[in-house]
Order: sequence, then structure tokens, then C-alpha cells
Amino acid sequence: MKNILILTDFSNNSWNSIMYALSLFKEQRCNFYLLNGENNYDENFNENYSNLAVAKNKKDTKAAFNKLTKKIVESPLRGSHKFFPIIEERDVIEAARFQIKDKKIDLVVIGTNGLSYTGRRNNISPIAEDIITKLKSSILVVPFEAHFKELNQIAVPTDYTNFSEGKLLQNTIGLVKSHKATTNFVYMAKKNDKLDKEQQWNKEALHDYFLDQPHRFHVEVNENFELAIEKIIDTNGVDLIVMPAKNLNLFEQILFRPKMQNIKYYFKTPFLVLH
Repeated sequence: MKNILILTDFSNNSWNSIMYALSLFKEQRCNFYLLNGENNYDENFNENYSNLAVAKNKKDTKAAFNKLTKKIVESPLRGSHKFFPIIEERDVIEAARFQIKDKKIDLVVIGTNGLSYTGRRNNISPIAEDIITKLKSSILVVPFEAHFKELNQIAVPTDYTNFSEGKLLQNTIGLVKSHKATTNFVYMAKKNDKLDKEQQWNKEALHDYFLDQPHRFHVEVNENFELAIEKIIDTNGVDLIVMPAKNLNLFEQILFRPKMQNIKYYFKTPFLVLH
């Protein structure tokens, strides 16, 4: 069974991430660990609280978990999964790091509204950025406006410089098979330069890894990588973006430090970050 850790603060954002994860893994049996830990960041982990509860102390947290688990059990997406609430009084990053090791977690899920502590609508929240960069686990980032419909098209932005990319992406093949999805490898470049030998080898390796799965190769040449991502999402109806965590160059430009204002994919398209 797959072990999935979902970070929750009982907000609408975290509830949305729970529903997305249940939909994504509806064909599998999973252990879902629901973790509530201390948030020591300048802004709220997720600012839109639902009527589940606003947990202010351990007693409130237990009550909030009772309401949350009841709501999950009553959901048609409950399936045959198992759910385990976890209350931690330490920092959520440290708490998650411990649970990843202790529970042998395969995936961490976090909901985000895409707002930074400055309130600008083009930066991922500081806690989400730290979770992606500091936790040694694959991370699914679910924006507040992302609602699962189907998983038909997956986009993988790449510059073909990561020789271990194909091996990492093999971890998604189970997901690709269960949803019969097509994987779109998108070469991101600012200039229309020819691939060097290493890049060409890495591209061919990706083709070999996905030989038995539907996949396509695309090229997007644009000074603004975030516009290139937006285009590939709109053109191909992309449902999920997948990226290896080691590709910090692309992360900085399309997720952490984009230059454009009001980017749609920030609020509608989930990111799966692979470690």
C-alpha cells in the first residue's frame, strides 16, 4: 500500500488537497496520514478556514480531526483507504520530516493558495517552498482552485541535463497506467539551440523508460519559462505538472520566482515534485 502524508490545518485549502489526493489515488489502496503541526511562518499555511474548526490548542485539534475524519468517511471518495490523524506540537517541517522516516512515506500532499506573505499573486507560499526544498520526499502541491476531473495529460518540463530524470520519473508510471495518461516531455529553452550529446542521450533515455507508455516530446523556446508552461498547459489540456526536485533552475523560474503577474497555472494546476 502507498503511504501518503497530507499536511492539514483544517482550512478549505487543505480540504481541497485531501479531496484531490483521494481522487488521484481512487484506484489504489492507500494509508493516508493526516498531519497537523505548528506553523511558524509569517503567513497562514492556508488562510481560508472552513467550518470544520479553527484549531487553537490540542483539545481543539482533536475536535477538528474528529470533524475532518467524519467528513472524509462520509465522502464518496473514501474508498478502501485507511486514515490516521497525527497531532504534532513541533514545527510542521520537522514533524513532516519525522513522519516521512517513521511511516515510510511515499508522497507528501500540501494545499496552497499561491499567495506569498506579501500577498502578491505570483509567489508560492514560504511554507510550500520550504516543504518542496527541505523534505526528502515527493511532494504534491495542490492549488486552491485545482479540482480533479481526470488525469489525461501530464507535462514534464525539462532541459535534458538531469541524467537521473528517467529513473525518477519511473515512479509515476503506476499513476500513468491507472489513469491511462499521456506524458508530455517539454524541452524548455530561451534560445533555439541544438541539443548537445548529453542532452540528446538523456532525451533518448526518457523515451526508453516510457517506451510502453503514451508519451510525446515538445519544444518551447521562450525567454519567460512561465509563459511557456502556460502555453503547454492551454494547448495540451495539461492536468498535472511533474518535475524532479533537482532541477532547481526551472523551479526558480516557473514556481518559486516567476516574473509574470497573475499566472493561471499557479492557482489551477497541481505540481508533483519528485525526489
